[in-house]
Amino acid sequence: MADSDGITPASKPRNIEAQSAFAASTLVADFEKAPQPKQPAADTVYGNLYGSAIETPDIHAGADPVFAAKAQLLNKALLDLGMGRYQWFLWIITSAGWFLDSFWTMSFLIIGPAASNEAQFFYASEGNRAAFLFVSMYVGLTVGATAWPFMADALGRKWIFTSTLVLMGMGGLVGAGMPAFTGLCVVGFVVGFAVAGNQAVDAMVLLETLPASHQYLVALQGVFWGLGQLVASAVGWAFIALWTCGTGPDEESTAETYASKAYSHSGSGSSSSSGSSSSSSSGSSSSCHYVSNKGWRYVWWTFGCITLFLYLCRFMFPLRETPKFLLARRRDAEATQLVKDIATYNKRQQTWLTESSFARIDSTIDAETVEAQRRTRVGHILATLKPMGLGLLLLLWAMMGLTFPLHKTYLSNYLAVHGVSAVNPTTVTTPYLFRQYLWVALCAIPGPLVAAVMIEAKWLGRQRSGAIFAVLTGLFMLLSGVSRSHGALLGFECVLSFLYYADLAILTIYTVEAFATTVRGFSVGVLGGTWRLFGLIAAIITTFDSTAIAGGGAVWFSGAIWIVLAGVWLALPVDTKAKAAA
Repeated sequence: MADSDGITPASKPRNIEAQSAFAASTLVADFEKAPQPKQPAADTVYGNLYGSAIETPDIHAGADPVFAAKAQLLNKALLDLGMGRYQWFLWIITSAGWFLDSFWTMSFLIIGPAASNEAQFFYASEGNRAAFLFVSMYVGLTVGATAWPFMADALGRKWIFTSTLVLMGMGGLVGAGMPAFTGLCVVGFVVGFAVAGNQAVDAMVLLETLPASHQYLVALQGVFWGLGQLVASAVGWAFIALWTCGTGPDEESTAETYASKAYSHSGSGSSSSSGSSSSSSSGSSSSCHYVSNKGWRYVWWTFGCITLFLYLCRFMFPLRETPKFLLARRRDAEATQLVKDIATYNKRQQTWLTESSFARIDSTIDAETVEAQRRTRVGHILATLKPMGLGLLLLLWAMMGLTFPLHKTYLSNYLAVHGVSAVNPTTVTTPYLFRQYLWVALCAIPGPLVAAVMIEAKWLGRQRSGAIFAVLTGLFMLLSGVSRSHGALLGFECVLSFLYYADLAILTIYTVEAFATTVRGFSVGVLGGTWRLFGLIAAIITTFDSTAIAGGGAVWFSGAIWIVLAGVWLALPVDTKAKAAA
């Protein structure tokens, strides 16, 4: 049956392709007649941070020939424009997104003890339920790390980029007012859902707008992970120390809090009234009521307001869709105009890129060749790294999610047997605990900075840098078992924090660079979802039976597997150093 426009479904694609070919040939003809913008010399060579020549290949594994050729043209245009105001402002804005990801993840660690202590007032028979808050967060992270990148391929980067911030901010404000722990866990899922998507999409937004000479800035964004932890710990310390019942050495009962307040009635109360008050106070001495435990709520209210403020700050910047996404969606005219707008915003000479530049490619590449090379999204990512390479990359992400939580929990159990008590809210004071948080956060900041410098080096690149950090991570995981004091343990935690964020920065930039824009969201969703899924598995193991693994088995496993992962890095089929991402 014919459609309303008189074209049968079978013939419509053929006619659309014919119309596109006609439009392309017309644009090419017009282009050849019109005065052409001055293009750079064909032998112009651009270098990376260390001067290595940047490659802009016209063929990219996993991408169809038309898009690969157009991406090559776009990469050359972006290199000619150079790094300008638009890209630097975009780097700051996307880095703020990474800041907020770490900021909110750290917030769960900060509020968990106080929130679960208050929850005992509502669920007195169920004991400490703090770990369930972390499980709910990891469930949200797992779903979000998969769903948001998938949606970014369908709906575009810009809207996903913005939506995740709003969801984080609103989640914090709503969660701070929750009257029960179950409701807080639901909000924890929502916040985790938003956090996971924000990190993945921010990396894509930046990479798809940068000139290839500055792609290392995606890894450098990782310094904001440590900065987010640092600010979250400082803000959290102020509120938790002043407005919480506390636990362990800091514990103060609700009865004592009430006793310090002047609850008086006009005139003298009867003796029966006084007895009732005394009894009530005595009965609440083992619980932690909302009235005396508002610190964690103040933390999330503050974090929510900070998040929404940073979201509003984004409107000071003319945020646009990424040019490579527009190109991948065959919106060539919009991609061309965006590059021109970037040139204007950067106060640079107008770009030589025109829509007819892309039309020439449409008219010169055989449509049958394109059709023959079309693949499903799974086929695209398999073609990029081959099945073995994809499996190795999945293994790296899976172990990133699994080993660090397991190592931290079981190292604490192992050291407790050797006379080093665990450092947690029930065993140390609030000032001591938050000083630990601050030191670990400070050590996280330089990790991605060192990684960003190393991955651009001529004899290192992404793979060898990843292998070096993997070996160091494994060695320090194994050596941490010799700690025999809190000071030594803190030292190892600081080193592992440095290495963790360096590992994560390298793995992130390698992943987003390896895949073409046409399937980048899908690929990042699969790999990021694997990372978060194994983090969830680790959270479940440590929640329901943190003593399930006897001795230091998990500690030795985590260290050994990271040494093996060094070989996995070297076995990946391609290094993306000095190669323009398609």
